Amino acid sequence: MPPINDAELSHALRAAQEPQAAPAARSALALGCAGALGEELLSLLVGSGQYRQVHVGVTQPIGSATARFAPWVVGQGTPLVDDAWICLTGAETFVPKASPVRRFAADELLAAARLARDAGARRLAVVAPLAALLQMGASASHIGSADEMELTRFGFERLVIVRPTAADAQAQDPHPLARLVRSMGRTLGQIMLPRHAQQLSPRNAALAIWAAVQAAGDGTSVLGARELLALLEARLPHLAPPRRSLR
Repeated sequence: MPPINDAELSHALRAAQEPQAAPAARSALALGCAGALGEELLSLLVGSGQYRQVHVGVTQPIGSATARFAPWVVGQGTPLVDDAWICLTGAETFVPKASPVRRFAADELLAAARLARDAGARRLAVVAPLAALLQMGASASHIGSADEMELTRFGFERLVIVRPTAADAQAQDPHPLARLVRSMGRTLGQIMLPRHAQQLSPRNAALAIWAAVQAAGDGTSVLGARELLALLEARLPHLAPPRRSLR
């Protein structure tokens, strides 16, 4: 996986403004980085230069073209890391069958967190996409389940839970009329939904998540789509979705 050195990443790294005495001295564990968002986030982790090595949870042994990208067959030994990133995926996340990345569903959050804790991670970031309609309430920026409450007791020095707006389901209905209705509903939703609840592109969402996690302090932080949009507007304004004007 080639490093990413484009202007957007450089801008995001500067925007995070987290002092790093020896940025290349840390290592990370990446679990569940599947689908479009997971792949973009994994590219940032490997390409940023902040980590000397990123251990990526996979289901089968695979080769690596770079020392920073270290495939790890989940359950075979335990890597030693400083940070851990967990991306939860649902039925809406399209992942090719040939992908070797080990997926983690929402009900596997604690299992993934135990892997991170066993690997020695002291800082944990959890990416848990949430449906657009559920982004409307205040609960999107608070601990939202018994598993998340349990996670706060795991003893991580820094726990950041980020809830970007979930992608639409990628499954293709075989009936043309059903596909048309789905498409019209998606378009109408984009018009009616408040700006913060609209889905960001995988690339922009990954950059916002990266900057949010880097800027977070110790303790527990929960950020919903509203907070991600505010971060984009403040630190990465060129990536924020345009405001709609009613005429």
